[in-house]
Amino acid sequence: MKRPDPETAALLLPFAFSILFVAIPLAMTMAGVRLVWIGWLSIAFGAVGIVAVGAQLLGYPKQRTGRSRSGKSRAPEKRVHHKGPPPELSANKQAQVRRAVKVMAQAGVFAPTPPDPALLYAGAAEMDWSIQPDVILLTLLEAEYYHPGFDPAPHLGNLVLHDIQVETPAEVIEAMIRDLERLSAGALVVAGLQVTQENVDADARTVRTSATMTINGALLTFTEEHHFKYFPTGLHPAIAEHMPPDRRFAALWVDQGAFVTVLAPGAVETMNAALKLTPNSRCHWDWIVDAPSTA
Repeated sequence: MKRPDPETAALLLPFAFSILFVAIPLAMTMAGVRLVWIGWLSIAFGAVGIVAVGAQLLGYPKQRTGRSRSGKSRAPEKRVHHKGPPPELSANKQAQVRRAVKVMAQAGVFAPTPPDPALLYAGAAEMDWSIQPDVILLTLLEAEYYHPGFDPAPHLGNLVLHDIQVETPAEVIEAMIRDLERLSAGALVVAGLQVTQENVDADARTVRTSATMTINGALLTFTEEHHFKYFPTGLHPAIAEHMPPDRRFAALWVDQGAFVTVLAPGAVETMNAALKLTPNSRCHWDWIVDAPSTA
């Protein structure tokens, strides 16, 4: 029997208590005990809990379903937009947004064009975090919530968010590999791609993902065991090893996953220095693999 995912498991205990709040007083009435007001309050409280938690277990309601950070895989049929005045961002933080966008644009993160920083102000104000690249990229993906009709695609030609909070069957892994091929802009040619999976531990939801392909004619075989809800962490480095020295894969880890891009050597160090990011910062840019040795 498979265990529920963490989000579902977290709801099971309050759901069970809600049932008890209803079941115990009802059992007392069936036994001939006359309920006082506290008993009726318990039934009412439990009934509300059953409805509320049960709805979440069934997947309703989805709050802000139009603002999913994971991209098209979670896109709703009907988009939700902000109503009323947008949250205001201080002048100081507006300047920080403009600077962060400029630094990332100069490094080549945005393609073919950088976004208008003003479109990110409302989202940054709502997040209420210090202005770092994660705020810029996450608010860019969600800017349509505050600006109906906005399309981030013209700015995402050199970016992809690989979500770590979705299930990863073989077709998702294959799509990630194709994303990396696309980002390489011709530097990587992936052929003969085959991705397979097998269960290792059904209760723990552990799978073994295997991928076979040729990259620029060189055979690559990859195998890793991982939780079904998280992509294998060794996949990106295995492919990044095949990039030419003048272009390299870089990543920015956020709460939702990893933003992956292709940059010129030195770009990661330049961005981190300009934005004062270190390994101790909330986020910072990293090369997916170290630079090849020149010795």
